[in-house]
Amino acid sequence: MPDAAQFTSYAKLLRLTPVENASLGTPAAAPEPAAREAPPPPQAQRRGLLSFALLVALPTLLATVYFGLLAADRYQSEARFVLRMPGRSLANAAMGLAVQNNSGGVAGSMGVARSADDGYLVQEFLESRDAMAWAEKHAALRSAYDAAPARYDLLWRFPNPFEPRGEEGLFKHFQRMVSASFDSTTGVNTLKVHAFTPGEAQRIAESLLGAAETLVNRLNERARRDTVERADAEVTRLRGRIEAAQAALTVFRERERLIDPSQATLAVLETIAKLSQEAALSSVQIGELATGSPNSPQIGPLRTRRAAIEAQIAQERQRLAGDAQSIAPRIVEYERLMLEREFAEKALVSAMTALETARVEAMAQQVYLERVTQPGAPDYPAQPWRILWCIAVAVAGYMAWRMWRIVSEDTMAHADL
Repeated sequence: MPDAAQFTSYAKLLRLTPVENASLGTPAAAPEPAAREAPPPPQAQRRGLLSFALLVALPTLLATVYFGLLAADRYQSEARFVLRMPGRSLANAAMGLAVQNNSGGVAGSMGVARSADDGYLVQEFLESRDAMAWAEKHAALRSAYDAAPARYDLLWRFPNPFEPRGEEGLFKHFQRMVSASFDSTTGVNTLKVHAFTPGEAQRIAESLLGAAETLVNRLNERARRDTVERADAEVTRLRGRIEAAQAALTVFRERERLIDPSQATLAVLETIAKLSQEAALSSVQIGELATGSPNSPQIGPLRTRRAAIEAQIAQERQRLAGDAQSIAPRIVEYERLMLEREFAEKALVSAMTALETARVEAMAQQVYLERVTQPGAPDYPAQPWRILWCIAVAVAGYMAWRMWRIVSEDTMAHADL
């Protein structure tokens, strides 16, 4: 069974004072006032001061020196722009009307619409190596990151000890200093550029906006060129088709020695009609003579003439449709060739209309960049937040020091047991 001394040790460890020892029946030691607690040993005091200096005072001092003397001011130039489409094609008119009816707004009926896909494309371009190369060529990007105000700022200048000096290091630093975003709801692109002087920030932002406009114009030019080339190729193909149809029709006419078989058919039909009329007239005359003068000598010549007329009618009908040499098969081939030529002509007219439409649309820029806000020269630096960062370092160091003290005292208390 634990004795009184062990109860007293446990009570001191728990910072409690036992009232009495129930098992032994002896009164417990009187509680010591808090003011009479033994002061910590000098070694513990030195250890506490050293930890406070390492975890609180030294980081705060370094942060104060860096943010107060070494850190360079970074100015932010911001620009906003949108990508617009000046019009819509007739094929999308019905869809635009449906959007207008569903939304109930006026934006659906406008001739200008946002281009969301191009907005994301421009955002990716502004953060790419191509945009960095453009800014290096037109805005002296490398020298801007090594400006005089940042000579002693080893964290944000370029080159610095923490990044390679080549193109890879410059690109990583470019990504730290330049940011682009796109809001799909409003269709607005935002470009933010940081530099060590207001003029450098404005110049780099203006250069990147020029790069974005060049990209949009290049995409427009390629789209226009592809559209016109496709329409022109279709016109050329249909022109060749109509030339082939005309050549086939000429070969048919030379072979058959007929300009238009349908006209020859009409001539044959007119001949058959006249011969039929004459045959009918001869039959009437023969009938009249047979009734009035059965022995008339004119009946024989009339019958001979009627038989000759009927033979001629049969021959003319044979020319229309009888064998492979008749006009009917030629009419079929002729109509097929004429139909091919007419179809090729109509297709050529449609293709030429499409070509002219493509050329008219090519004269207007399909997508263009419209600046909402111009990049300006800021009046005061956006970063760093010197006082706030110093306070944050001091608070973080103090919290780390308090955690260390709690863990250290708990460890020493367990060691005393």
